[in-house]
Amino acid sequence: MKAPIFTLLILLSSNSFADYYQAPMQEANWQVDRTKNTCFLRQAISQYGVAEFVQRAGQPLRFSVQEQRRKPLVMQASLKAMPAPWMHDQTSSFDHQVYSDSSTDIAAYGRLSVYGPAAETMIDALLQGQYPTFIYHRDAPVLNMEETRVAVSAIHFSERYQEFADCRNNLQTGQAISQPVSAKTKKIFKSKKKASQNKPAPAAANTNGQSAATTQPVKPS
Repeated sequence: MKAPIFTLLILLSSNSFADYYQAPMQEANWQVDRTKNTCFLRQAISQYGVAEFVQRAGQPLRFSVQEQRRKPLVMQASLKAMPAPWMHDQTSSFDHQVYSDSSTDIAAYGRLSVYGPAAETMIDALLQGQYPTFIYHRDAPVLNMEETRVAVSAIHFSERYQEFADCRNNLQTGQAISQPVSAKTKKIFKSKKKASQNKPAPAAANTNGQSAATTQPVKPS
């Protein structure tokens, strides 16, 4: 089922797309969790799944959305920091490089992620009241490629961000992982602009501790 779409969003949006997911205003909460070596900052997205920032000791920050159901392979994807739905100024936004992470855990679902500088940029966007939005198309006949948008709400973000920041600062010092993923094990949705600025990140671990098998590419939306 599709997530509810606010009438306000319909009135303000000039674009048409098949599926739009966003946590309703009254449910747009952020939760901080932590383990010895990992910090999580999560937002549940009604009828879709979860958005999360994950910081592991010695690794780049990861920002992801993960749908809690299996659907056809994503073929095109991008990430933009969009104005809040009620803002009339539709400023242009940089397309960030998106990775498709596949897990070895059969119970896990694939996720769309950005790493390092791009993930840090999404924190800044949320603190400024913007809505990071993943825009993607799944594998389907060309004339029937439905667009999906997943907007991550900035509501209540600043209230929980400091707790997440403190957790990051307190992580045990580890050796930073800066090596790119092997070409055989990565897949990237190349961004339209300045794709070289975002280097491939290490294969991420999923939220239940299982290692991701691949980080795979998809074309930009």
